[in-house]
Amino acid sequence: MRAVAVRALTLDAVEKDFAGVRAVRDVSLRLEPGEVVGLVGANGSGKTTLVNLASGAVSPTKGRVAIDGLDLTGAPSARFARAGVVRTYQALRLFEGLSALDNVLVGAQRSVRPSLAAAWLRLPAFRRREATLREAAMAALEEVGMADFAPRAVGALSHGQRRRVELARAFAAAPAYLVLDEPGAGVDPDQLEGLVAMVRRRRESGMGVLLVEHDTRLVEALSDRVLKMAEGSIVGDDGDTARPEGGR
Repeated sequence: MRAVAVRALTLDAVEKDFAGVRAVRDVSLRLEPGEVVGLVGANGSGKTTLVNLASGAVSPTKGRVAIDGLDLTGAPSARFARAGVVRTYQALRLFEGLSALDNVLVGAQRSVRPSLAAAWLRLPAFRRREATLREAAMAALEEVGMADFAPRAVGALSHGQRRRVELARAFAAAPAYLVLDEPGAGVDPDQLEGLVAMVRRRRESGMGVLLVEHDTRLVEALSDRVLKMAEGSIVGDDGDTARPEGGR
């Protein structure tokens, strides 16, 4: 009998020390496809370190991190991305001198390993791949309402617009699991409803989302369950989060 693959992003008893200071203490977390897990807590509670562990940005001092049963403990973040984990950042990390479209193309190429010879010779297969990636990038910009700004340099956009470009870049990567680090930061309150709708659509398509957010309205609107962190540990797990009409 063939073994059934485990579909989940899992952290098993992970810990992380920085110069003798334990930022995360014996935390286990499981994020399944089509699930939104909210992560809340005061500044310094360990949230950022935990999402860094979940996305491969840092390696655990102890414990194990796996994606769909594949042990990636200690692997670089690029390996996590190829396995399906993509993240956004509280402090935007965009190429401000490039256009919105070029920034999103970076995400669209996540799982592609082009042949250098094909690229150098501009072979038909390479040109078809480039056209497919461009279509995916434009579709992601359309989804976040930024298609009209595709040719504009990111540095000329407002903070809220740049936030949407970053989200489009993550969507274009077609992640299995998306880590959203403060996606509501700097977003106008009247735009939050659109952000909620976009994440819900992705969740309904089967994408798992780990959401770190200070705005409790956003957390409550999206999360299937909410984990509370304090002093590097999970101190609360609300598996019965009340969901407003329109939630899953």
